Amino acid sequence: MDYAWPVLGNAHALEELEQDLRENRLAHAYLFEGPYQLGKTLVARTFAQILQCQNGFCRTCITCQQIERGQHIDTLELLDDGESLKVETVKELLSHLSTTYSGRHKIVFIQNIDRIVEDAANMLLKAFEEPISGVIFLVTATQSQQLLPTLVSRVRTITFRPVLDSVIREALKNRRPDLDDVSLNLMTVFAMGRPGRAFQFLDDPNRFRFHQDIYQNLTRLLQRSTLTERMAYVGTLIEDPRAIESFFERFTHLVRALIFQHLEGQSGPYSLEQLFGILDALGAAQFQLEHNVNPKLVLENLMVNI
Repeated sequence: MDYAWPVLGNAHALEELEQDLRENRLAHAYLFEGPYQLGKTLVARTFAQILQCQNGFCRTCITCQQIERGQHIDTLELLDDGESLKVETVKELLSHLSTTYSGRHKIVFIQNIDRIVEDAANMLLKAFEEPISGVIFLVTATQSQQLLPTLVSRVRTITFRPVLDSVIREALKNRRPDLDDVSLNLMTVFAMGRPGRAFQFLDDPNRFRFHQDIYQNLTRLLQRSTLTERMAYVGTLIEDPRAIESFFERFTHLVRALIFQHLEGQSGPYSLEQLFGILDALGAAQFQLEHNVNPKLVLENLMVNI
């Protein structure tokens, strides 16, 4: 690599960006797409530093430091605040693009663009279709399939993929040589290929315990728990909205692991047909949640069908 990227894995994505730099064929808009906590935001900021720094990405000059803090006048950031990205916000952002800039480029970074509403997306599409010289858009998305196809067709897409467990395990061990093997293995598994989550476990033990609790509860659920016990667990889940997303993610991962065990000849409490049925039920439940069906009703229906 020509640059010291502060992320783990996804060398193919970084090489694509470096190749664009070497060949001086920068796109006017880049979409970094893939699951969250893979380092897409870190890569976007680093790419902005590389583009703006007069010293070849020194990380010490005022430009690099300002971009690191999100304070560079010619590197505009629109971070995810949990709200939809509306027309007013996009209009305000685009109004700054025609102003004189002192940096090498005018860079616009939009985090999680998949939260954009349709009217705002059409407004942004026009900016992509009629690019302004010197302006570069860097946008991230976890669900790029939700974006307007015409919008995606106007950007250069860089895909980020989950990182190998062996790579994450080694990185965790390097950061915490004193970490016991049990915790090390669990953190690696719970990270599900996402370095950001793995490092979060090191920094926040409560977050690690949170995932341990979900895993233990799911294990009990799959051991032929009663319907009463499952419904009681629904009551616990809906008290903490963040637990619902982790529940579906971990449940899906666990069922897929059981399917692979079956395919390798290891039998379990569920048949292969039943496991595929559970996987279908999980997919249907997630679809309902994405379309604003009441979470309690969705989870209760799921518990009846597993």
